[in-house]
Amino acid sequence: MREAFPGNKPHRAIISAVNSERKRKARDALYSRGDCVNEEILNSVIKITKNSDVDSLELSLVKTLVEFLNCSRVSIYKDLKFFNSNGIEESLHLSIDSDNKYHWREREVNQSLDNELVSCMSSNCPITVEDPRGFDKRWFPISLNDETIGVIYMELPKLDPGQQVLVNAFCRIYENYLIVLNLSERDKLTGLLNRQTFEQKLSGLLRKQVRNQYNPADSAICKNDQRGHHIDSFSWLAVVDVDHFKRVNDKFGHVCGDEVLLILSQSMQSFFRRSDLLFRFGGEEFVIVLEPTTLEMAKSKLDFFRRKVEAQRFPLVGRITISIGLSKMSPHDYPMNVFEQADKALYFAKNTGRNKLASYEELIDEGHLTTELEQSEVDLF
Repeated sequence: MREAFPGNKPHRAIISAVNSERKRKARDALYSRGDCVNEEILNSVIKITKNSDVDSLELSLVKTLVEFLNCSRVSIYKDLKFFNSNGIEESLHLSIDSDNKYHWREREVNQSLDNELVSCMSSNCPITVEDPRGFDKRWFPISLNDETIGVIYMELPKLDPGQQVLVNAFCRIYENYLIVLNLSERDKLTGLLNRQTFEQKLSGLLRKQVRNQYNPADSAICKNDQRGHHIDSFSWLAVVDVDHFKRVNDKFGHVCGDEVLLILSQSMQSFFRRSDLLFRFGGEEFVIVLEPTTLEMAKSKLDFFRRKVEAQRFPLVGRITISIGLSKMSPHDYPMNVFEQADKALYFAKNTGRNKLASYEELIDEGHLTTELEQSEVDLF
């Protein structure tokens, strides 16, 4: 029958050609519309994954979610038990007001938790609640080895299927990369930040303080911060060293020595604020960076911790003590220079009896130490 219609083949060919042309035009139109979006998504993924520390990763993720999903709020929550501490921390918070201005709040341990947040963490499942004001509240779990270590919370307009896929993809990228960065940033024994992250973390902290000097309204100050901020407030870097630690290893073995370091690091994490930076610098040496406060308040805080360690009893070992060297850190200082000053104060403390706190600035004022400039004999003429 088909052969009885001599025009059938040409007719089919024409229809096929027309359909192919229509498909090509539709495909081109779709590509031209989606190409820019796909390129923006790809660039955002590149920006997220180029970050070499967790703080930058989270900032990049939050900005990306706001940009692509028109969120009015994004928060990242973490279960601190996975970071050798206790409680649920809102580690990053961004909200956008009616004038499209960004408002940041950082690192606050939550005293009261939404039921949905608790449910999301316990069930490891996303939760969506429709707000009467016309937007959705969404909780997305972040998992490690099938355990929920955190939650990303968003307030945003209703999502279409494509946006739903996008937000899930960004959350999984963050989840995977967070695991990689935490492994590279953290000391394996204590869970504290490691020495390799020292300059990067301090440089970021100092940059934030410079920004806050010029934009005090944007300064992220925790509501529960009891230290206060004064005109003579600075950041402070303290080097902490376990006294006679070699004796512990020699007498009780390295396993017992490691346990001492682990217990000490846990005491540090429970005693100091999450906004203070805690590092294991190597061996029995630790570094603590306190956010801006006065010298007297910094000394009081650190000396109280020293006495707390002295009163503590460690398995097998019993009593240990620590010595602390302290130095001021302004936004324009080089991190390693400040570390060297605190280290000099530490050695003074150890050489004059141990189990004490020494301040570099006070040692300079009292004549116990001299600055490098005073020590050098430089002929200017």
